[in-house]
Amino acid sequence: MKHERTKTIVDEIRYWKQNHLLPDEYCNFLLALYTQGEGQVNEESAKGAQSPAFYMFMAMNAFLLPLSFLVIYFTEMGIIMQTVVLSSFVIGVWIHIRWLQYIKSDWLFIPLLNGALILLLLTVYLNQNMIGLGLSFYITLTLNFTLWIYLGWLWKLKTLFYSGVIGFIFLIIYIVS
Repeated sequence: MKHERTKTIVDEIRYWKQNHLLPDEYCNFLLALYTQGEGQVNEESAKGAQSPAFYMFMAMNAFLLPLSFLVIYFTEMGIIMQTVVLSSFVIGVWIHIRWLQYIKSDWLFIPLLNGALILLLLTVYLNQNMIGLGLSFYITLTLNFTLWIYLGWLWKLKTLFYSGVIGFIFLIIYIVS
């Protein structure tokens, strides 16, 4: 009976920790108290081990950015086909991002930055071919960097937030010079 009660309490504390109902420090302390220090080590080692599929998807995601440049600059496809291919890359990266958010992975920033760069490449390419360079080019870059800053703030990802800020700084320097 005592073992069942302890297991129920430990499961409840893990639920609190996972859903951020208590600060992590409190949950870690309570878990160490109720499991005599054994439960926390097992949980961290299980989280640290990633499946081979995880690394395969990360490698495929990292491969999409160079493939995007290849599609735009080194193929003879029409603009509609290039737009469809690049849009499918953005959608694929977005699905991967949502999956990484679901499993609460620490590797979220890689596909997020990759998707942001592919989206930037797509919008600049479409702007260049449909409208041409000019004021619309600066508006396109401004909208992209604003999206980066907003998503970085929303998802609390400093890398994306600071990438947007640095992009704005470079854009202002480019416009002024």
